[in-house]
Amino acid sequence: MKNRKNTLIIISGIFIIILLFAVTFFLSKNRQNVSKNNTKYDVYTVPSQQNIFLDGEVQYLKKASFTEDAAKGTVDKVSVKDKQQVKKGQTLFNYKNEQMIEQYETLQQQLNGMDNQPAAQDGLQSTQINSQKSSLQQQMNDIKDKRYTTISAPFDGVVSIDENNGDNTSKIILTLIDPEMQVVANASEKDVLKLKVNQKVKINVYGTNKEFDGTIRSISTEPSQMQMLQGSTGTSSNLVQSTGSNISYYPVYIDIGNQKEIYTGFHVQGTTVDENELPKIPSSSIFDNNGDKFVWLVRNKKLEKVSVEVENYNNTYVQVKSGLDFGDKIIKSPSGEMKEGDNIDTASSGS
Repeated sequence: MKNRKNTLIIISGIFIIILLFAVTFFLSKNRQNVSKNNTKYDVYTVPSQQNIFLDGEVQYLKKASFTEDAAKGTVDKVSVKDKQQVKKGQTLFNYKNEQMIEQYETLQQQLNGMDNQPAAQDGLQSTQINSQKSSLQQQMNDIKDKRYTTISAPFDGVVSIDENNGDNTSKIILTLIDPEMQVVANASEKDVLKLKVNQKVKINVYGTNKEFDGTIRSISTEPSQMQMLQGSTGTSSNLVQSTGSNISYYPVYIDIGNQKEIYTGFHVQGTTVDENELPKIPSSSIFDNNGDKFVWLVRNKKLEKVSVEVENYNNTYVQVKSGLDFGDKIIKSPSGEMKEGDNIDTASSGS
């Protein structure tokens, strides 16, 4: 009886040991699976495109000031009124040149006098008279259109007349304005080649903090005389006359759909991006699979294998030509144990 009892105790002990071993093995295996499926990895967020800032000013689309030109004479008649709308080709004002009128009349009298002379008696005299008359007629033709000059509107617009505008040497007779407005901004030599015609620009008005959309209409290839003040913080417009700046700036003309709540002279800042910029990722995030390049994309905290086409950028980063977009999240330093659908508990995120 005693031996049987001892045997039962031994069997029970062995069973307990086996049970404890099985439980320990199960818990260990489960922890391994949990660790494997919830590994903490360094996740890299593909940086957004860098903004390009364009400081500028709201201006009229077209504006032409007509300054008195003494070579044409004196203003004889202004045919339009202040704030009048005119069409292209419509007469704005006329010049009258008294000197040309007097010369023309003198030449006319000389020609009439020759016509009233008796007919020449010989061929030589007749030839000389005809030559003189031809010369007089040519002189009259040369100055005929200089007696009166008509100035016409070069485009549709609104007339602005300021009686006190100008001084004795450069009086402005009137100004013709196309009331449609545009933004004239300046792009530095560092950014101008990143811009292109028809590119979208977000416009912010400093004075009102209003925002509206714009589209680049044209980009000048000649640097502007209005240069950006060195050390600008980008919080205000700093257009100043500068001849000693070590950076050139190029005028950028931007069409704006919004023509309300703005006036010419308002200072604005345009914001856009380099549309040719490619996403950049660490070289360490690329893994090779039989010659094809891949990255592990993190989407909804799960791994997704994505094929990418890349080109070298520097010793640390590559540029992605296809496969990824700005803002995507990828594993910075993947391991060979990763597989599609693994859960990812991100330990850190960086750029």
